[in-house]
Amino acid sequence: MGVESVNILIVPLTAHKVLEFTDYLIDELREILRDAGIDNVDLVVWPEVVKPPMKCFSWERVQYHANCVARHLMEVFQVLGLTGKSFVIGVGCLDGYEHGLNFVFGEALPEYGVSVVFTKRLRPEFYGERVDFNLYSERLVKEVAHELGHLLRLGHCENYCVMRFSNSVFEVDEKPKYYCNSCKSKIRELYMSSTK
Repeated sequence: MGVESVNILIVPLTAHKVLEFTDYLIDELREILRDAGIDNVDLVVWPEVVKPPMKCFSWERVQYHANCVARHLMEVFQVLGLTGKSFVIGVGCLDGYEHGLNFVFGEALPEYGVSVVFTKRLRPEFYGERVDFNLYSERLVKEVAHELGHLLRLGHCENYCVMRFSNSVFEVDEKPKYYCNSCKSKIRELYMSSTK
């Protein structure tokens, strides 16, 4: 038996390298969630690009502070009355960082149901390789599924699982797009108990 419905809002933080992948992303996320026992999924792409504010940009690092971008997204969607009703996932072809780390692929604020995914370092051409839309889209799906897992209250996982922490794009490539059986059980337990 599947759990209650899940509402997910994909919010483009940039048009470039995001909008052309949203249909594929939505189809893949729906399949991943169905595999985890969540059959009733309402996945919507926000119709406008929500650019992160320059207060979140570090000129010294030439990167966006991940927590700042996530909190900005939270504030925007709180005003619209959508936080608490939907999981909000911002996706942008940007480079993100957290203090003490050179970069991050994403950041989640589970208590607010908001996360962000930074895709600049998911692009093969970032590493001097040829453009590969298939590889980029696979990496994009994995990192969005990873941050969604955090919103579903999953922590990092040591199993062969999309929730495995990735310290490099090569580690992203090594993990699957699906949640492991242990994480699937946690999703079902946590989500069912939160919707009772």
